[in-house]
Amino acid sequence: MKKIKTACVVLFALIASFLIPLGMPNFTAAETALRQVTIHDEGNVFEFLTIAETVGEAFREMGITIDDFDRTSHSLNGQIWDGITVTVERQINFYFQIDGDRTVHRTSRPGVTIETVLLQLQNEFDLSLLFDGDHTRQVASGEVLSFLSWHARLEHEWYIVPFETIENYTDSVSRGQTHIRQFGMDGTNEITTSVFYIGGREMNRLATGHAVLFAPIDEIIDIGTGWLGSLTDVTRADFHYFRRVKMEATAYTAGYCCTGKHPDDPWYRITASGREVQHGIVAVDRNIIPLGTRLYVEGYGFALAADVGGAIRGYKIDLFMEDLEDALRFGRRHIYVWILDEI
Repeated sequence: MKKIKTACVVLFALIASFLIPLGMPNFTAAETALRQVTIHDEGNVFEFLTIAETVGEAFREMGITIDDFDRTSHSLNGQIWDGITVTVERQINFYFQIDGDRTVHRTSRPGVTIETVLLQLQNEFDLSLLFDGDHTRQVASGEVLSFLSWHARLEHEWYIVPFETIENYTDSVSRGQTHIRQFGMDGTNEITTSVFYIGGREMNRLATGHAVLFAPIDEIIDIGTGWLGSLTDVTRADFHYFRRVKMEATAYTAGYCCTGKHPDDPWYRITASGREVQHGIVAVDRNIIPLGTRLYVEGYGFALAADVGGAIRGYKIDLFMEDLEDALRFGRRHIYVWILDEI
């Protein structure tokens, strides 16, 4: 019996000697699976051992919450290793105003620049914004940013361009009468102005366009210079003439500039035929048209060849007119002269 107990003790001792070495690796493996992790979070430092596989698991194990705008030095899905140090940068809170309006709170990632905020606000509010300062610097937590909106709009101004009146002196209208050949109409022009606003206040104006919408139409008034009978229809059956000739026509008056005679001259207003000048008296070359011949002069009317002139040679004719202005306006022109039949 004693031998049996001794054998059992020896057997258990042998079994134990085999089991103890087998258990040692399990204990060492569990101990070496722990990893040392250090987390820096806004001035707080957490050092701990963990069996977590990822950074996110380690944060959850320590009860550290990561918000949407927080930034970590390592991805939350990234693997951790023994001795890893993870830094947390917390989101920033800032405020902004547009055109001095109400202050609005915003949250953003750390390190966001003013230029990024400006672009975000422009897209959000569909505005063009200005910032007086460095656009590239980072926004500080708690800072109040002031932006000014700016925009431009076009103003259209219309104004009237008055028409002009043109006086056309013509012998196609009887003397003393007028005829409106063309009625006038005012024109319309447009001026386009760009108006610039900053912060809701008008800052500048710039004329950017000028257009003629409707050009004015001038009014043309025919003022009659034709004398009685000057508009006679020469195609009528009862208009009798011997022949028609084309002549170079001028006009003269009884004044000194045309005749060399003053009103106190006894021959003042007396023609070569002895007649006193009046409308209808014309000077001719008596070798072409004898004095006393009755004529019809285009644009002048019925006339009598009763005067001569030193410069009137050949197919030339000088028409008497009372008014010097009428004579000057007539000038020099080529006209038809009908030599009338003697009735």
